[in-house]
Amino acid sequence: MSDANPSTNDAPTHRILLVDDQPIIGEAVRRMLEPHAQFAFEYCRDPLKAIESALRFKPTVILQDLVMPGVDGLDLVRDYRATEGTRETPLVVLSSKEEPATKAEAFARGANDYLVKLPDALEVLARLRYHSNGYIAQIERAAAYRALDESRAHLLEEVRRAAEYVQSLLPAPISGRVNTDWRFIPSAALGGDCFGYHWLDANRLAVYLLDVCGHGVGPALLAVSAMNMIRTSSIPGADASDPSAVLAGLNAAFQMSQHNGMFFTLFYGVLDVASASLEWSNAGHPPAVLLGPGGDASRLDSQGLMIGAADGMSWERVRTPTPPGTRLLLYSDGLYEVRRPNGSIWTLDEYLDGVTKAKRQGFLDAVLARSRSVQGHDDFADDASLLEVEVGS
Repeated sequence: MSDANPSTNDAPTHRILLVDDQPIIGEAVRRMLEPHAQFAFEYCRDPLKAIESALRFKPTVILQDLVMPGVDGLDLVRDYRATEGTRETPLVVLSSKEEPATKAEAFARGANDYLVKLPDALEVLARLRYHSNGYIAQIERAAAYRALDESRAHLLEEVRRAAEYVQSLLPAPISGRVNTDWRFIPSAALGGDCFGYHWLDANRLAVYLLDVCGHGVGPALLAVSAMNMIRTSSIPGADASDPSAVLAGLNAAFQMSQHNGMFFTLFYGVLDVASASLEWSNAGHPPAVLLGPGGDASRLDSQGLMIGAADGMSWERVRTPTPPGTRLLLYSDGLYEVRRPNGSIWTLDEYLDGVTKAKRQGFLDAVLARSRSVQGHDDFADDASLLEVEVGS
C-alpha cells in the first residue's frame, strides 16, 4: 500500500485532515503533501468544527494542534475518541514544545503520535503513511470480518433450513399393529442421519436408519437421496422385502468412488406382524437393540462393511422372532460417541447398558437424556437419531 513512487493518475489513498488555527501551518502541510498524488488534504482552521469536518471528510489520519483559541486540544483528543465516526481514526497531535507531561496526557486521551511542529517533510510523510496504512488495513480487516460473519450466518441459516428439510421427510409416528416413535436432534454442522419406515403390504413394515460419514450439506444430500430410493422401493434390481438385496442394491448405486469418497452405514429390516418376525441386514451400523416383552435384550450386530466401501459386497439376511410387545431400537453413533467433561469417550457398551435399563415409560427421552448427561450439555457434535418400533399386542 506504499505510495513512495505514485503515478500522477493514482487516486488519493491517504486522507489527511489538519486542525490548526494558524493558516501558515495549513499551507506548509498542504505543500508537503501536494507532490504526492495519493494524499488528499483537508484543512480546518476552526477547532469547534473539527469533529464536523472529520465526519464529513472521513480522514485516514487527523493532524491536530494542541494549543488553539476557544478549545483545549487535549479535550478535543478525548472528543474524537468519544465520537463513533472518529473513534478509531489515527490522531497525530502537533505541539510547539517537547513536553513529556503533555505527551503522556495526549497518549492517555487517545493520541497515536506526537510531533513537534513542524519537522522535515520526509518525517511528516513517513508518519502519515504509516498511520494511514495501518488504519486502512484495520478498515479492510473489519470489512473482511463482517463479510465472514455474514457468510457464516448465511451458511448457518442454510444448514438450519437443510436440517428442517431432512426432518420434514421423516415419517409421522404410527400406532396400531405396530407403534413407532422417534427423536431427531440435528447437529450444528448438519450430519448425514436419515431414517424411516413404510408398509410394503398389509403385514410387512420396512424399517431403516442410515448414517452418512461426515458433516455438512453433502452428506445430508446423499442421505436424502438414499432414503428416497429406499422409501419409494426404487433400488435397481432389489426386492424391498429382502434386506440383503436392498443393501446390495444400494451398495451398487452409491459407491464411494463415485460420491466424493462418502459412504454410509445402514440397518434395514422388514417386520412381519403376521409371522411375528423381523428379517434384517446391517451394513456397518451400530447394533440395533431388540427388547423382548419380558425385558430381555439382544443386539443385532453388523455382518459386513458399510455401503459404498467396495463393489460386489453381500450381506447376510437374519431372521429374528418378534412376539407381541417386542421393541426394536435403532440409533445413530452420535448418541454414544460423545466426550465426557473429563475428555474420555463414552463407549458403546456403556451406552447399550443404559438402553437396556431404561424404563418403558418415556423410553426414548430417557435414552436421550442419559447421552446428554454423560457429555454435560444438550447439543450433539453429530446428528443424534433414535427410532423405536414396537410390535403391538
